[in-house]
Amino acid sequence: MAIDHTALVTRLPGCAQLGETAREALAAGSSPVQWPSGTRLVIEGEPAPDWYGIVESGAIRISGPDPGGRAHIAYLTRGDVLDPGSPGLPAPCSAVATEATRALLVPQALVAQHRSTVGVGAATANRGDLALFVRRVRDLVKGAAVTCGPTVTVAEGARLMTQRGVGSVIVVGEDGAAAGIVTDRDLRTRIVGPGLLSSTPIGRVMSSPVVGIGPDVLAFDALLEMTRRGIRHLAVTADGRLLGVVSSRDLVLLEGAQPVGLAREIEAARSEDGLAALAPRIVPVVRWLVTCGARAAEIGRLVAELNDRLVRRALDLVMSATEAAGHGPPPVPFTCLAAGSEGRREQTLKTDQDNGLVYRDPAVGQERVAAAYFEHLATRMGEVLGRLGFPPCAGGFMASNPRWCQPERVWRGYFESWMETPGPEALVCAALFCDLRPVAGSDEVGRALWDWLCEQAPSRVLFVRHMAKSALDRPAPLGLFGGFVVERTGAHKHQLDLKARGVFPVTQAVRAYALSLGVRETNTLDRIAAAGARGLFNPSEVAELSDAYEVMARVRLAHQLACLDAGRAPDNFIDPRTLGKADRLLLKEAFKTIAWLQRHLEDRFQTTVVT
Repeated sequence: MAIDHTALVTRLPGCAQLGETAREALAAGSSPVQWPSGTRLVIEGEPAPDWYGIVESGAIRISGPDPGGRAHIAYLTRGDVLDPGSPGLPAPCSAVATEATRALLVPQALVAQHRSTVGVGAATANRGDLALFVRRVRDLVKGAAVTCGPTVTVAEGARLMTQRGVGSVIVVGEDGAAAGIVTDRDLRTRIVGPGLLSSTPIGRVMSSPVVGIGPDVLAFDALLEMTRRGIRHLAVTADGRLLGVVSSRDLVLLEGAQPVGLAREIEAARSEDGLAALAPRIVPVVRWLVTCGARAAEIGRLVAELNDRLVRRALDLVMSATEAAGHGPPPVPFTCLAAGSEGRREQTLKTDQDNGLVYRDPAVGQERVAAAYFEHLATRMGEVLGRLGFPPCAGGFMASNPRWCQPERVWRGYFESWMETPGPEALVCAALFCDLRPVAGSDEVGRALWDWLCEQAPSRVLFVRHMAKSALDRPAPLGLFGGFVVERTGAHKHQLDLKARGVFPVTQAVRAYALSLGVRETNTLDRIAAAGARGLFNPSEVAELSDAYEVMARVRLAHQLACLDAGRAPDNFIDPRTLGKADRLLLKEAFKTIAWLQRHLEDRFQTTVVT
């Protein structure tokens, strides 16, 4: 069947809204090509070719440097776009055809020419869908930062920004070091709003200190830092020198799914209704990140930041209402805890509430007062989180259940009991809360509990051994001859549960390793890297484990988004026959890695002696 190239070119970055004439021109200027399996299309560090490649069939493996030590970035299949980087400049990644691949090559200059007709500016002219995950911050710096002294008036500062066409000015001291930053938004909110004179020294309204970032950091990590801090500008510095400024506008292609803007709106929400209206917008952020080529791990990190902001803002609103109702302020410091996938920063689409609340041990005689206050607070928080799209946990693992809303001594008693007598129920509880992470309230209380647990766990050999054995309950779903093991009957006939038989065995196994080593990280990939740093895995094994986990998480996320598109609730049941050839092969390799991991786990912890 003939391929409609005029439709295919709309997949190019910034070309979705092109008119018919522009589409025809791009199609006419493109060239079809066929690459045999193993062809090296782009080599990292060598000059990038002058084309975008749209995959018509086959598969391409993208790889490049990663701050976490993981090299695999993405696999491109039918309909995906390969962006090799700016023509002539060192390519930011490598690309290899993993099977016979057919693609359409479109000159980048031609794309930029026609893209400009639909309002795509120069800031995105050389960026493809993978830009956030292969480009460095240094690639986004357009020139030297606009600077001024602290005594310059705000009027002059505004004039400098207008003349240079930028959204910020860096305020420098006598030594030339950055002392603060003023943005165009600051001018509106800190000058115009309060009615200050235009002669006001700019040093009086600047934000300080300036948040900086290194030039070699990935663009995605710059976006994550902006989202975490709720800011739109970062100073780019190296060896104490100010190289320039990068803004959220430089990083984000789709304004409607802008994570930094959404984070600011969450912070500004003044009511539960307002917060509930913002929560559904996280799903479009997930879709946007998937379109950009983000790994599932990267998506989880950014979504966790947004979810954390939802929880913190919800807590602010609930506490204000609680105090206004006459309950007063909290009697002792406390922490809201995330557990499970949210505790690991691996949740992408909202699932049940898995959380808890820990508060400092109250003074003698104040126990009932503290318990009553926090029970009320946790109940209200559970109700608000339900409105934000986090339904109650069917197993009751949430702070609104009084069992999981307790002082420090009770929480430590729970963990002591689970570690001393690791029975079936204890292991279920431990599996969830051994991924705990402080989210809101006083971070110190939750952090102290987690640090104590990480110090205790390595010496509890029997407990860790039982945790390891529980990770072996679900073997990898591969048959004797390498085929997928699927359900033979029932509602999920011909399907496999990718969460229970893929993701869970890895998270459970890696948790056991982390507990045995006293590792503080909760994220699965961070735990794998930490175990590798301690000599438990060699670099090749770290890479294989990380890749296997990422493949499963990516396929699972794609399936869940497809469920939403079809009007169904997201689930974890995958029919391998519906996957493309590349994903089937990658999933099989991932399951082989799980089988290896489980053998490694069994050998290290001698799980056969556990009864």
